Formats: sequence, C-alpha cells, structure tokens
Amino acid sequence: MRNISWMFAGVAFMAMPAAAQTQGTTTAGSRPSVAEEGPGLTEIVVTAEKRTANLQEVPLAISAYTSDARQLAGIDTLQDFANFTPGLSYSAGNDRVFIRGIGRQTNTNGSDPGVSTYTDGIYDASTTSIAASDFFIDRIEVLRGPQGTLYGRNSIGGAINAISKRPTEDFSADLRGTVGNYGLYTIEASASGALTRGLRTRLAGGYHKQGRGYFKNEADGISEGGRGERRYVELQLEADLGPDVTAWAKIFSGRSDLNPHPLNRIGAYDFAPYPTGAVTPGAAFGYLIPGVVALDPDPVPPGATDIRRFSADTTQTERLRGNFGATGDIKWSLPTFDVRLLGGYQKYRIDNTYELDGTSVISYAFPLAPGGGVCAFIPGCAPLTAFPSTQLNLHNDKSFGSGELNLTSNTDGPLQWVVGVYYYQETLTQESHFNAPNQLQLRAPANGPANPLGDFVYAASTLTTKSSAVFGQIDYRFTDALRITAGLRYTHDRKSGDESFRILCFGCGGFSPDLYGSATPALDITASQISTLPAPGVASAVTIDPATGIARRGLANSWDALTGTVAVEWQPGDDQLAFLRYSRGYKSGGFNAGGISVLPQTGAEHVDAFEAGYKHAIGRRLRVNLAGFYYDYQGLQVPLTVSQPGGAQLTQFFNLKSSQSYGAEFELAWQPADPLQLSFNYGYGHSRIDSGCCFVDGQDPLAVQPGAQPSGPSVNGQQPQSVAGARLSDTPRHKLALNAMYSIDFDPGTLSLSGNYVLRSSAYSNIFNRPYNRMPSWDQVDLRAIWTAAGDRYRVVAFVKNLFDSKGYDSAQGNLLASSPTLEVAQSYSLTPPRTYGLQLEVRFR
Repeated sequence: MRNISWMFAGVAFMAMPAAAQTQGTTTAGSRPSVAEEGPGLTEIVVTAEKRTANLQEVPLAISAYTSDARQLAGIDTLQDFANFTPGLSYSAGNDRVFIRGIGRQTNTNGSDPGVSTYTDGIYDASTTSIAASDFFIDRIEVLRGPQGTLYGRNSIGGAINAISKRPTEDFSADLRGTVGNYGLYTIEASASGALTRGLRTRLAGGYHKQGRGYFKNEADGISEGGRGERRYVELQLEADLGPDVTAWAKIFSGRSDLNPHPLNRIGAYDFAPYPTGAVTPGAAFGYLIPGVVALDPDPVPPGATDIRRFSADTTQTERLRGNFGATGDIKWSLPTFDVRLLGGYQKYRIDNTYELDGTSVISYAFPLAPGGGVCAFIPGCAPLTAFPSTQLNLHNDKSFGSGELNLTSNTDGPLQWVVGVYYYQETLTQESHFNAPNQLQLRAPANGPANPLGDFVYAASTLTTKSSAVFGQIDYRFTDALRITAGLRYTHDRKSGDESFRILCFGCGGFSPDLYGSATPALDITASQISTLPAPGVASAVTIDPATGIARRGLANSWDALTGTVAVEWQPGDDQLAFLRYSRGYKSGGFNAGGISVLPQTGAEHVDAFEAGYKHAIGRRLRVNLAGFYYDYQGLQVPLTVSQPGGAQLTQFFNLKSSQSYGAEFELAWQPADPLQLSFNYGYGHSRIDSGCCFVDGQDPLAVQPGAQPSGPSVNGQQPQSVAGARLSDTPRHKLALNAMYSIDFDPGTLSLSGNYVLRSSAYSNIFNRPYNRMPSWDQVDLRAIWTAAGDRYRVVAFVKNLFDSKGYDSAQGNLLASSPTLEVAQSYSLTPPRTYGLQLEVRFR
C-alpha cells in the first residue's frame, strides 16, 4: 500500500498551496485574509504581530489557512492542520497540540498547554474553536516557535489564532449541507448584512451528526469514535461608532453528545486476579472462570485481529452543556496610533464516561482457596460474585475570561511599536469518579463512612488561575533593507484552590476474595495513600472529613517570568526576507491536583529558542519559505505513573532538567501555469532529553523491557530509569505534505481537482521511548473534486479522505500484564479516521 501511495503522490504532485497560499476570497466587511491581484499565488494578510501585514513580510515562521483554501484542500480538522503544517502535531485521542516538540503532556487540572490557542484574540486552553468549520472561521494562523512577547500566556511552543468570519455590508446568505458514509450529515447556514447604516450583523449556526462510529463494539454492536452530534449558533454585531471607532461583538452557544473512542486495545487482556495498579478484582480474570457472564465470551481482544473492533460493556460518551461565550473588540484609530480593547468570557461543562476494564465481562464467581479459606468458617459465606466492570466518570466545569488593552502605532515611519496590558482569570472544577457501579460492597466500606457512588477512587479539585502581563515591542527600520525588532513581556501567574481524594480497596490488605468469599470487605485506604507532609505548593494541611471519608488540602503558589524576543531582519529586495530571531518562552508552573501526592507542584518551563528564516517570492508564480531552529528547553513538565505502597498507581508530575531540539522546515508553493498549483511542505525535527534521572516507568517498573536504562538503587521494589537520550513525545522526525489542484474553466463555472498526500514518520507518546509507546509511521491520500458555478452562486464538493484506508496512528499506550510471567506489555492505539467520503453542496445568496 505504501508503494501505491508513493506512486499516487508522484503523479499527483500538483498541489494547491495548502499552507494558506492558495486562491482565497475576501468577505466584505471583514478583515482581509487575502489580497486579490489577478493570476498567480494569492498574497495572504495576517495579524500575527497585532497588526495586519503580508504573510511574506512577517519575520516569523507562520502557516495561515483561509476558509477558501481549506475548502479546496479539504482541511477540516485539527489533524488536517497538523498534516500540512511543518512542526505541528496533534493527538485527537488526548486533544493535545505540539509544535516543535513542545505541548501539553496531560489534561489534569492545574496543568497548562504549551501551545496557546486564541479565537478572535481571546485565549482558550481548549482546541474546540480553532478546529471549528471553515463556515464560521475566516482564517487560521499557526505561529511556530515561542511567542512570549505579544501572546505570552503558555505560548512557549507557539500560538494558533482563529479569526471568525465577520458581518458584511451587503446582504449575503449561505446554506451548506454535507452527507457522507458512517451516517454523516451536516447543515450550516448564515445570514449577514447591514441592519442600518453603520451597523452590520451576522447570524450563523450549524448541526452535525454522524450515526456510526469508526470502531465496532463486538459486545453490543454500538459503535464509537466520531459518532454523535453537535450544535452551534453565533450572533455578531459590528458597528461604526464614528469615523475612527469600530466595535464588534459575538455571542455564541453550543452543545454536543459524542461517543469518542480514544484508545483501542490490540494486546492481550490481563488475566491476573488483580491487574497492575488495580484495587478491585480484574475483569479479564473472569474469562478463566466457568460460568462467567460476558456480553462477548471471547478471551481474545477483537482489536488483536481487527484494529477497529473492540469489546466493552460501557459506552464511552462526551456531553457538552451550558456552553455560552461572548467576545468583544473595540478599535479607536488616532492620528499616530490605534487603541484596541479586547475582552471575552466563556463557560461550559463537559461530562465524560470512559470504559476502564476494557472487556465485556459482567460478573463471575471468584474462586475460593483450597479448603474455602476463612470463608469456610463464616456462616452463609459463599464465593464472591465479582462485578468487575469499571468506568471513569470525569466532569469538568470551567469558566474563564480575559481582557487586553494594546496601543499600536499606525504611521509609516521607521519606528513601529506596540504596547499593552493583559489579564486572564479561570476557574476549573474537575471531578474524577473511578467507579465499579455494580460492586455494592464499595458503597459500604468496613472501616469508613458510606460511599454512595461506589467510587474506588475519587479525585477532585477546584483551582482558580489568575494571570496578568504587561508587554511591548518595537521595530526600527535603519534602512530599506535592515530592520531590528525587540520586545519584552512580564507575566505573573497565580493558581490557588483545593484538592480532594479518597481511595477504597476491595479485596486487599490480606482480605482477599479467595479467602473471604462473599464476606470480603471494602476497605478505605485513603490515609495510607496520601501525603500529609509539607511540600511546595501546599497551602493548608490535609483534613479527612469523617462524614464522607474524603481527604482535602489547599494548594497555592505563583510564578512569574520575563520573556521576550530580539530579531534582525534583512530585505535585499522587495521579494526576499531573511531573519534571525532569539525568543525566550515561558509556561507557568502548576499542580497535579486531585491526588494529594508527595510532590503536587511542578516548576515552570522555559525555552531559549534560536531561529533563522528565509522567504522568497519569485514573481507571483513561486514562493519558498525556509526556517531552521534550535531550542534549549528547561523544566519540561512530565506526568508519570507512580505505584503507591498499597499497589495502586497514581500520577505525579516531574520536571525534566534539560532537553534540546533542532529542526528545519520547508514550504514551497508554485503555479507553473494558471490552472495548476503545486505545494510541498516538509518538516524535520530532532529532539533529545539531556538530563532525565531517575524515573519509574509505570509499564516497566522493573526496567526489564528492551531499551530500558536502569539507574540507581531500586525503591519500594521498583527500578528507576534514566531517560537521557530519549526523544520528546509527539515529535516525528519527518513530516511531509504534497497538495495539488488543477482547475478547468467552463462558461457555467470552474471544476477544480485536488489531491493530497501526507506522510508522518514514527513518534513516541511518552518520554520512555519503548515499543509499546511507539506510534508507527503512516501516510494518507485524499482526493477532492470541486465545482464552482459562475458568479460563485453555488459550489459542489465530492471528496474522499484516506483513499487507501491507511492506519494513521494518533497515540500509543502500553499496559503491563500482571498475569504475564515475562512481564509482557499489551499495546493500545488511538487511530485517525478510516476512509471517509461524501458530497457537499453550498448555495450562496447575494
């Protein structure tokens, strides 16, 4: 299949400039995305440096995608953006973004992403808005490298900014519908125009539904992965408050009911009575017991023979409710500078249910020890009926808002400047209920208060984050060819709140079910699993509520940093730009909130980034952009699994002292003839952890797997390892994208034929570079045919994505098998979608 893909790529090296260098449209009344200048590659206008500028004249490594470019290339999802952007990686299974090896390692409350995401200039730690449909988003800008001056908060790896389509002066209305395989259909509609002179509005909404998922459950026939429905609506108002003042506001709301499938197991089940880290009886152990009750009696995971099949008795769900947001932007143009005030607020609640045990076993009789054990002496005692189905119910209730005031020069002189102040506040309540819903003994522990929900682990936290900053940047052009840039930003972050924890063990502490049978008690072991010692970030002592058994303590700390950039730009001609740039990046420290662990806090991250770039436009037919970088990365925040004295496994944060990375990125766009456009995007990235000792791999606690680097003495029966020399996670060495479009003009309209080929080399999902954490290399071919009627009245798109049904690997994870005498590690993968196809029709009314 790989050879077929390469053959296709060779024939179809005919790409439209997918990194936003294609033909695009400008919506009246909106900020221009492109500059229309007749035949040739379209010039893209971006706002990456808080002012509008031609993409080729900005001394940054930027990829920008207009809505029209996305339509022509089929860039629909954040994974598509990652495919076409050098240095950008995305894990849909974990919803984490990485740029040049820097990103987010965990979604636990108290941690932050390493790539900042903005919608209309408003910071949002999630990726939902930047992954929105091109029907609502006019342009996406991906800024590669630290953006510590103008963007600041958590932009240590880079920033992604989504700019909404704005109201138009003249009336317009669009209606778009899509149907596809897997029961897909969507409908999107908008209306825009002037309500009165100087007041414009846009109302838009969409509905998306996919009836079948990409993974089939052999136990009950319900499919998961991509399945579900989403709704969204927004209202915008834009007003001219005078000749020099413009105001814009947007309110929006949405909801969703989805069935995700983050990981699919392909390795063997763990048949141990208590799998690694378990505090309740194992589910797969039931397959060894006569009379087991299971929806699917096969003891071999379906994924072992068909990677898109699984067996489970819990349907994974994701539900978004209470989602409401508002954004505002006021700009006042004065004779020498512009004043801009940005503000936004959003709140929502997300409820997730995840399958934990990975089987469809409902119940089984846990066998008694020879002679019946203690159970034989207890009247009425019988073998324990184990109900091993376990699940995680995760609740996130979040509200956040920010405000920014900046002053930007608007003269044509050699000195340009921007200064500003920024404030952000967020409150996130996160609750994790690790639950065995049918094991009733967990609801009434023998040595503690009632546990009505049956949680064997309850972890929760409420944290408030406050961040403030002041920043400034100047650009001075000494000559027509030479310009110097310098910027500084001071950021202060504070996080405070509390965390809660309770853990129960059913069948441990010597009270095993083979000895005690149906008399096996559930024991509250919270006091033995938490830390009561003082530690950085701990604001109050641990207390255990006698009515609930829940342990609580306060957390609080603050971090600050001075970041900035210095750059030298040289323009030997109007069509060339070379630059050298140094940037200092920063990400706030944080907490692993919810575990009451020994070390709840992690320190801040910093990076010293050196970058060189070259941009060259040869006429309007050929465009070449090059970038090279070197990073010195300090303090990478890494979540690692740590075994507790009682055998439970919990997550703790650690900071890696130092790692380095370097790479090169190449973007080429060429229009050899009016109907044909070609592009080639390539990224190379090399990373190495310099200092990483000594950590325990939760999937290889004895350090016996191939590639392990034992270091230091064992601790509590576990062998720490060094990770020196390992690659950073989610950082493929090679990423390549070819995209092509050939357009044929007819009197009734234009037919455009577009083809994509993307290739991603292998990468690891963990700093322990082991086979079970390795994502294999993969490639993909997409095809599109777009018919655009004369006058742009309607457009019809026929598409197929992943033409050869290739397996794309999104993340990888290992699970240590306690039942394996050789300590085998079973593997699970998260996959990109299989082959999808469909038809889209859009009608435009003007």
